[in-house]
Amino acid sequence: MKKNIAIVCGGYSGESVISLKSASFVMDNLNPEKYHAYKIIIELKRWYCELEGEQFPIDKNDFSIQIKDKKILFAAVYNIIHGDPGENGRLQAYFEMLNIPVSSSDSTVSALTFNKAYCNYIVKSLKVNTMPSVHLIKGENIDIQYVLSEVGLPCFVKPNSGGSSIGMSKVKKEEDLQAAIDKAFAEDNEVLVEAFFQGRELTCGLLKTKGQMVVFPLCEVVSKTEFFDFEAKYTEALVDEIIPAKIDENIAKVIRTTSVYLYKKLNFKGVARMDFIFNGDDYIFLEANTIPGMSAQSIVPQMAREFGWSNTQLLDAVMDELI
Repeated sequence: MKKNIAIVCGGYSGESVISLKSASFVMDNLNPEKYHAYKIIIELKRWYCELEGEQFPIDKNDFSIQIKDKKILFAAVYNIIHGDPGENGRLQAYFEMLNIPVSSSDSTVSALTFNKAYCNYIVKSLKVNTMPSVHLIKGENIDIQYVLSEVGLPCFVKPNSGGSSIGMSKVKKEEDLQAAIDKAFAEDNEVLVEAFFQGRELTCGLLKTKGQMVVFPLCEVVSKTEFFDFEAKYTEALVDEIIPAKIDENIAKVIRTTSVYLYKKLNFKGVARMDFIFNGDDYIFLEANTIPGMSAQSIVPQMAREFGWSNTQLLDAVMDELI
């Protein structure tokens, strides 16, 4: 019997538009022989199911919908919300209370990895290199000279929790640092200022399915803008995504092994992506992404196709770990 699957998308952040694109990809490619897919859109003031041009409200007491005289319950949730509340643990905690399986990491892991500073603390404790950084809290006095002594110039300033490089700046001059911090604080109550590390950006996509780790071919991201910002991430002409990355196999093995190590140590679930910078001698962990983009042009689906999987096989691998 086919199982009802909720494709949860939207969210409260500026990444909601990207989430909706990812949801369309999942809806189009989820195995129709196994699942009935329902698109559930979560907005700040309402949650609803979009079905055949109609909108049906979600009963949050049990996460169900009523269509005429039929009540629809869900066997599992495919969570494709980037940002709040789907990537920071809030939504996962709700589904955990309802005992509904979710495709992404649990509430604790999601909350940890969504907070870049806290994630870096844990990764560093696991003996993986991270960027020198300063964690700023809104309302505290900010000593610009102290920040510069810790990270130097150039540096990156970004909201501590968030994605798609929204609110992020690359700062080259001291006099521009405060404005960049203010810009990041407009998006979040915490800001991370990180040192600049010259090198090649490498990303590793992976997941656990049927108890086995699957690691996809690495991708090298080559941005044609100053850095891999929001515009570059979602404008094909501004970035080259080289899969498989043209790097020495010994280096590729280190990146893959480190990614699996972090996936297991951080207790990830579902598809994840680990980002690194490699400068020819050393590599630095950038961040972990627990809900990477899942449109046809997104990096992980590209990796999976290079690996030899169809889009449906990729989604089947995620669902096989749930139900």
